[in-house]
Amino acid sequence: MSRAYRIRVKESLARDVRAEDSIQTQLELLEVLPPEDMGELLAQELERRGFERQEDGSLVRKEEDGVTVTVEPCTGTVTIQAETADRVEVEGTREGYGYDDVGPGRKSIEERLSRELKGDLEKRVDQQAEKLQKVATGKLEKELADIKPEMDDVVSRVTATALKEKAAQMGQIKEISENPEEGSLTIKVEV
Repeated sequence: MSRAYRIRVKESLARDVRAEDSIQTQLELLEVLPPEDMGELLAQELERRGFERQEDGSLVRKEEDGVTVTVEPCTGTVTIQAETADRVEVEGTREGYGYDDVGPGRKSIEERLSRELKGDLEKRVDQQAEKLQKVATGKLEKELADIKPEMDDVVSRVTATALKEKAAQMGQIKEISENPEEGSLTIKVEV
């Protein structure tokens, strides 16, 4: 006569999980000066705001919360990337019953229970990864909302500087009146 034996399997799983999200947008710069000059004016303004020039010519600013803002001054492309990472550790147990306490019957039951448990643990890790992805997307949305007014101001300043340079090329500047709050710039040039 066979007896039923309880078989218990314990597993743990640890993974480093990374999540990232990014978005690209375009600055709307007027072509007041040649593209190279406009790009250089944009780069200078961004450097004044804490961006660092990279070897490839792009400008990058890294925020403390894992968000990176990259601007290509020649094209006006702005890329915002949010990253987050965490170590996920999960463990669990699974029980089953067998009628042989030793031998191949027990081994096959342990292997089946172990496979099922590992599948469950993988699902739990995936759930944590989804939560981490939502955190990265939240960071991205916040940074996008924060940087839009700053980039609008950058475009205004670059355009104003470019207009002043263009006016100087056209003739002698007699008067400049600027109201940054209203976004108005009046330049009187004698040609």
